[in-house]
Amino acid sequence: MYLHPVYDALINIDESGNFVPGLATQWELSADGRTFDMTLRQGVTFQDGAEFDASAVKKTIDRAKLPESTLSRNLGLVHTVEAVDPLHVRLHLTELGGQLPSLLATESGMIISPNAVDSPDLGRNPVGAGPYKVVSYSTGQVTYETWEGYWDSESVEAPRIKMITMADDSARMRALQSGQLDAAYLRPSQRARIESATDLYVQSDLRTLVQSIVVNTGVVGLDDPRVRRALSLAIDRQGIDTYLQNGGCTPTVQPFIDGLWPHIDGLDDQKDAAFDPDRARALLEEAGYNRDRPLSLTVASPNISQYQLLAELVLANLRAIGIQADLNVMETTQTTPAMREGKFDLMVTVIDVGRPDPTSYAADYLLQGGAMNPGGFHVPGADVLLEQSRRSVDVQDREVPFRHLLKDAFDAAPPVISICAPDNVIGVRKGVQGLVVPPVGAYEFRGVEDSTGTDCGCRRMPISKPVSECHAQM
Repeated sequence: MYLHPVYDALINIDESGNFVPGLATQWELSADGRTFDMTLRQGVTFQDGAEFDASAVKKTIDRAKLPESTLSRNLGLVHTVEAVDPLHVRLHLTELGGQLPSLLATESGMIISPNAVDSPDLGRNPVGAGPYKVVSYSTGQVTYETWEGYWDSESVEAPRIKMITMADDSARMRALQSGQLDAAYLRPSQRARIESATDLYVQSDLRTLVQSIVVNTGVVGLDDPRVRRALSLAIDRQGIDTYLQNGGCTPTVQPFIDGLWPHIDGLDDQKDAAFDPDRARALLEEAGYNRDRPLSLTVASPNISQYQLLAELVLANLRAIGIQADLNVMETTQTTPAMREGKFDLMVTVIDVGRPDPTSYAADYLLQGGAMNPGGFHVPGADVLLEQSRRSVDVQDREVPFRHLLKDAFDAAPPVISICAPDNVIGVRKGVQGLVVPPVGAYEFRGVEDSTGTDCGCRRMPISKPVSECHAQM
């Protein structure tokens, strides 16, 4: 969200999750899935005056493919970038590219000025072709002002945007109520307070975040599917939703909730999806664990209050079926390395299962060799189904093999136990409108405005997010 005001992406995502033109006006995946052609928007310049063309796209993507780039894993399928002519780019791929529209609508598709792409100061002085320029930056706060040379300047309403990081949920709520903020990312449990305020309203858009338990199948005991199934049956998802989220977190046993194309109808109603502590105990007994020989596990959690509370409820659920479970609170920045390196038993976390593409979730968590699958969980044929789901950019072509993959993983007791999908709750001051939050992709600030027109301060549009979500998205 911090990058998108400065950097336009090749492809955009609207509030309904549809891919729409950005810096690229057209795109097409070849019949064999191995080349991806884009037609570029004409007449666009970067904020330093450089021309936007195919060579600029090539330079940015070539940089993103370097091993030291944080985007190299996303763009690893791009073998070479060909500037066919100034307004046409062709990506030659090493594997099927059906996920490319999703990738190019996130950071991987944000194009940097060719004059700035190699600058050592790029992090503090970004130069893109987006509607805003950074005018000040400090720890926890970034201020942007409109750039008059933007190719679609008529769509830009707010002349100034300030983004502020506030880690404390209550502090964000107070700042919104006092008028210090025009909009703030809040917890589902705070929704009622917004709805009861006369000068605030709730904007709640579909998102792909799911609170989950990642299971290290390389740990003795957790390599047994009966144990993993028992863990899932032990989780009181409805209770967690009611008591921790005030009804604002949709219980789910699958990573994609209803409304998202990979969702499997009826899966949440199956026997293996129900909260059933008695059956969980029976499965543990069958796997050789009982009161005399209990299974001992450590549940890790980032040091964010929301996830620590969730972890404590998970601990209570596991102890209720006879598991000896302890809590390990970790620095937030250490949770991802711990998962990659397999230095955990169970990790309570939030996963953006749709980012950058739904198949990325499967590749990372459900396939052997996946970055977040240190235990090597494997379902025969999953790699073939993943490839089939990436053969086309058409969702109707992708959904059948991808749902098949997800169902096979569920039947094998997957290494990710989905708990619930929290409502995406944004508190907004009345009179402020036009903020677009797509299911996946960047927040869209171009159309944000104060329709009352009564206060310049409100026109500045200060926006706040909790530090955990900032870390998850950056």
